[in-house]
Amino acid sequence: MENLKRFLAVIAVISVLNGIGLVLTPAVVLATYGIEPSAGAMLGFRLLGLTLIEFGLINWFVRKSHDWTALRGLLIGGTVGYVLGFVVSLWATLTHVMNPAGWVLVVTYAVLLLGYVYSLWAGSQKFTAS
Repeated sequence: MENLKRFLAVIAVISVLNGIGLVLTPAVVLATYGIEPSAGAMLGFRLLGLTLIEFGLINWFVRKSHDWTALRGLLIGGTVGYVLGFVVSLWATLTHVMNPAGWVLVVTYAVLLLGYVYSLWAGSQKFTAS
């Protein structure tokens, strides 16, 4: 249970910090990935930032829960989101929508996805054995 709390805290911090960066400086983030900072792209990245802040706060406040139904729902939602994030960032990097810095996103999504999958498995073992 402590590992899950730590994992959710890490996700929360990563999500909120990235979200703040996207809300405040979308042009800088877009430029990092070689994406033209058009008004529409900057709006999209700001909206993504708001969603990351929301997701981070949800992870932060749910991390101490002992309710497996709530934790499982959060972990399943996170798993689906990170699968999709991995696929989209991989596609965008391979098709050169993003420059080679896109590989940072691909690896980040992959590593955090493994954390979600492991947490689901470990939680299932713990809560179904109890």
